[in-house]
Amino acid sequence: MDLRGRTVVVAGRFRTESVASLKARLEEAGASVVDEVSRSVDVVFDGYDGGHPNERVRAAERLGVPVLPVTELLAPAGRAGYGDFPDLEAARDDPAALLELLEEADWSAFEPERDLLPLRALLAGVEERHGVTGAHLLATERLRERGARLRHPYTMFGGGFQDYALSPCGRYLATGRGLTKDNYDGTGPLQVWEMATGRVVNSIDIMYGVGWPGRRDTVQWSADGTRVALAFCTNNVGVWDPFGARTSPYGSADVTDGYDAAAIFALAPDGRRAYISMSSEHEMMGCVAALDEGKVFYNDYRLHNTGPEPAMLTEPLPEEAKERLKDDSFSFRRVRWSRDGGRLLGDNETWAAVVDLPGGRMRWLALTAGPVAWSPDDRYAAALTPGRPRRLTVFDADTGRPVGDPAPQAEGSLHWGMRGPEARLAVVVENGGGVDVYDAHGRHRYHLPIATTKRIGRYFYDGRQRPWAWESAGDFGACLTADGRAEVWSLGGEPARVASIEVPEGTEAVLWGADGVLALIGEQTLRFVGAFTGAVLGDFVFGRYFDSERSPLDDDCATLHGMFRSDAFPLADSSWCAIADPAVGPAAALVIADGDRLDSLDAVLAWTVDRRFSWPVRWGTLDIVASAEAASARLRRT
Repeated sequence: MDLRGRTVVVAGRFRTESVASLKARLEEAGASVVDEVSRSVDVVFDGYDGGHPNERVRAAERLGVPVLPVTELLAPAGRAGYGDFPDLEAARDDPAALLELLEEADWSAFEPERDLLPLRALLAGVEERHGVTGAHLLATERLRERGARLRHPYTMFGGGFQDYALSPCGRYLATGRGLTKDNYDGTGPLQVWEMATGRVVNSIDIMYGVGWPGRRDTVQWSADGTRVALAFCTNNVGVWDPFGARTSPYGSADVTDGYDAAAIFALAPDGRRAYISMSSEHEMMGCVAALDEGKVFYNDYRLHNTGPEPAMLTEPLPEEAKERLKDDSFSFRRVRWSRDGGRLLGDNETWAAVVDLPGGRMRWLALTAGPVAWSPDDRYAAALTPGRPRRLTVFDADTGRPVGDPAPQAEGSLHWGMRGPEARLAVVVENGGGVDVYDAHGRHRYHLPIATTKRIGRYFYDGRQRPWAWESAGDFGACLTADGRAEVWSLGGEPARVASIEVPEGTEAVLWGADGVLALIGEQTLRFVGAFTGAVLGDFVFGRYFDSERSPLDDDCATLHGMFRSDAFPLADSSWCAIADPAVGPAAALVIADGDRLDSLDAVLAWTVDRRFSWPVRWGTLDIVASAEAASARLRRT
């Protein structure tokens, strides 16, 4: 990190060295170190990595000053990258020439967002023809010089997956995990996965865990994919940088008067505020709270409130709505914020409604017989409406009027997708009844004879269950089956099954990301699979018991437990390995493993660049030692 001319503050205590030594090193690097946080400060380095923020960290968050973990200072500055280099592609079949080009390239112009993906794709093609070459090793070394770090997905704390969401571009999966049953006061991580590689690229420990058992929509992305909002610590809603280092949120809001469940919320498209369902003195329940101005705490009693006061929805309900509801108030059970920023779209499992912002005027209300699904373009709502048999009704989201005639439909869960500019709807029928596909006007197009899973995710508390996933272009769909598979169907014209993929036991959700990759998720399992090839890109089982007798770690190794924490993780055969935490400096490539296990390590570890991109471990050189004693000796020598 280039600190020349920067004004910095150091906060907290540091495992690596004394505060005085750290300040001296910062000044040698060209930084001006001050004691007080103000708007003129460029960055605050937090010795606790944001886990236990002190007053200086809180002041920085109030003023919008960036807070970074002190481990950022341990990463080598090094050279950066190589920029545009069209001759690389021409040398894909000549490894020696490719190596020479990479050696001569101007790596100072490297921009990961622009350059890493094409370079990774090029080297993957070279590996298929020639194996791992000197070009792979050199590129990895250059990426390590710019701060690439070893990372694995197995965290010390956290229970099962409670919620998940794809980024708007489909390239990233955000997963939230709750607490373990015996660690109520612990943490559960937000983890960000790169879909194309099936590897975790960032992990942020969230105090008291993410989400709530069965609750959906507790993980939400901003429209531009730069922020992730979480329902966390039971009642709180906060927003984080999914690719950032800080563990504390930009801001958070606790406004629900201590409801013993995750907050129901809808993140605004800009990722800076959220509608949060709560009791209030107004007829339209809920408020809009800031999520980028530190901590907001609010209750109706006006007691101990902190931060900017949330904006209430003050418009009264229409008299017609009160008469239909048989109630003088309305609150959402599920809700989302429209893409244009002007409406809330949601339901309470009996009534669907659209509410205008900022005031909360109810635009329309419609009776349903269960949850409502809203099309990705915000133009339509679909619900099963009362009657025997149930009827599928599609509503115009602007007016609340039905579009087309309701169609008889067996009970099931509703899943919208887009095919070009047109929305289309899949209904996953309960009891193995297959999948019905409709157009945006509620016209039945065809029935897919799939023996569908029993976990169809129909009800509010079935939040983990996502039995159907649309491909982004809408030409394909994937569905979980009752016999432990995911069937992939072509839906561009006449429907046809094109693939059948085995899924881990207990899989409850399938998500279709970019590059034709499926994420298959259970409470303790996560597998990434090529939708059309069945190739497994990443396969992980969580919640394994840590057997200390099989651990490669030794409490007597002071070096590992001093400057570097030891971070153990399991391999496929249940043996345990370890890397340093943080994996920087002399421990950047250090791995404790019993023997040469590169294939097994490559299936778990990855080099990660900017907490956003994954790079194969096998393309670099690991420093593998057989014991903690050997690792400690290696660190002492360096």
